[in-house]
Amino acid sequence: MRRTTVYTALALVAGVACTEIPYEDTRLPLRTFAVQVSPGSPLGTRESPLPFPSAEPARVELTLEALDEQGALLAEFNGAARITVVPGEVDATQRRVRFVDGRATTTAEFRFSYGETRIWVEDSGEDLATDCVNGLDDDLDGVSDAADPDCQQPEGRLASARATLAVGLSPSMFFAEPRIHDVQSSPRCTTDSPLGGQNVTIDQGQSARLVVTGTTQSGLYVTDLSGPASGYNAVFLFTFSNPGGVKPGDRLCSIAGNVAEFIGNSQLNFPSFVNGDPTRGIAGEAQGVVPCRPNEPDLAGADAVPPPHVLTASDVTGENASPPADFYRVCGPGDTVIPGLDDPTDCAAARAALPADVRRSSPIDCARDNFAMEPWEHSLVAFENVTLSTRFEDCDTNGDGFIARDPGNAEGICEEACTADPLCTVDVSLEKFGQFAAGVDCTPAPAASPDAAPTSGFVCAAKIFISTRDTLGKSGYDILQHKGERLARIVGHLRQTQPGAGVDTIWIVEPRAIEDFVSAVEAP
Repeated sequence: MRRTTVYTALALVAGVACTEIPYEDTRLPLRTFAVQVSPGSPLGTRESPLPFPSAEPARVELTLEALDEQGALLAEFNGAARITVVPGEVDATQRRVRFVDGRATTTAEFRFSYGETRIWVEDSGEDLATDCVNGLDDDLDGVSDAADPDCQQPEGRLASARATLAVGLSPSMFFAEPRIHDVQSSPRCTTDSPLGGQNVTIDQGQSARLVVTGTTQSGLYVTDLSGPASGYNAVFLFTFSNPGGVKPGDRLCSIAGNVAEFIGNSQLNFPSFVNGDPTRGIAGEAQGVVPCRPNEPDLAGADAVPPPHVLTASDVTGENASPPADFYRVCGPGDTVIPGLDDPTDCAAARAALPADVRRSSPIDCARDNFAMEPWEHSLVAFENVTLSTRFEDCDTNGDGFIARDPGNAEGICEEACTADPLCTVDVSLEKFGQFAAGVDCTPAPAASPDAAPTSGFVCAAKIFISTRDTLGKSGYDILQHKGERLARIVGHLRQTQPGAGVDTIWIVEPRAIEDFVSAVEAP
């Protein structure tokens, strides 16, 4: 037991006096944890790292001891410690371990670790922001939330009533750096990257074959040609402005940046890249030497850019799409598995099984689970038999540049009607983003009655959008000069926009050049 003295200044009429308030720190003298990995467990090395753990987690057996300020076993410690891994994510069911007489053993399963990795053991009590409102006994002391002393925050003294914040670290483990596929593919309930917020480096030393497939006024698209045929091999590097020192077809030695989600797109922010072309080298800086030897150096320029992946209307609507073989869904309370699901990949069933209050904050969003389109985000793709927008609606009736979507508002009603028409474009989208609608596999619709709402007069198997502002400029392609034109093929990079939870994703093709619009009359 340790005694602390707290002095309080009291302002008095006649002067200032100090009052001594004794405070007894009843916490155990826990200083640190000894963390040992079971003998024989593979730890990897810098030169020979373990595989990047994704759907299949890494597993290690841990032997733990609580130590006092002299480094001796603290047998009085019978509390629960928090288990984390940096970088990475520990399985939700293994994030706490209970000590008995100062000792504990546990299995730690974790995913999404790369580079030098360590397991942290911490006497942290319960987290006031999360553990104290989730209905779970997070620290295994038999009580939860408001009933737990750790959640009854003392006024101004400690963040937790009993936690010492003592920490212990495991020996270093080494895992392979992620590839683009690891950044883009999430085996969890959400399509967001599992590496969101992390700084990553992807280089050809991991057998990657990185090629630039296109540039825009705000970044560049990069594809790993060595990735799996099932997709998730492309990423956008957001450079904020036109990237210098790079062109389509360039082979890159490496790319790096902070993984982030932008309206549904997983991308690298604040990126850097090293170009294998000796005349360019590090982004924007001329180099006189070859910074690396890109794989397959005989491929260069247009020959190095892979052919577009052909998508269909059925892909846009999600028909016949199925989750990847390694997909699992973990999005229950406390990030635990949702019980009672016959098929954990069934999005609708997963959402329905959640309590209403949990459902509102869950990342499960069935409108985003399009496993036919998601693998090709930021890849070079093509659609065939495409009809360009025939109808343009000025839904911004007050001219403020925005669409008011509050219930009953005429602007929102106008937008909804236009959205339902496969060949209708809302003028605001065209003016702001150079974005217009297009239909896939369209046929003339039956004649409508004279009093029916206006339509484009076509029925299409799917609706997509085409955006030209960031690649062709404001005057690069005038859709108003091509209204209703039928294309044999449209080629470009695939992006998406997620308007909000429960709202279907908008899929956008961003052409690289005018030549990506292949008119039906020009097709061979």
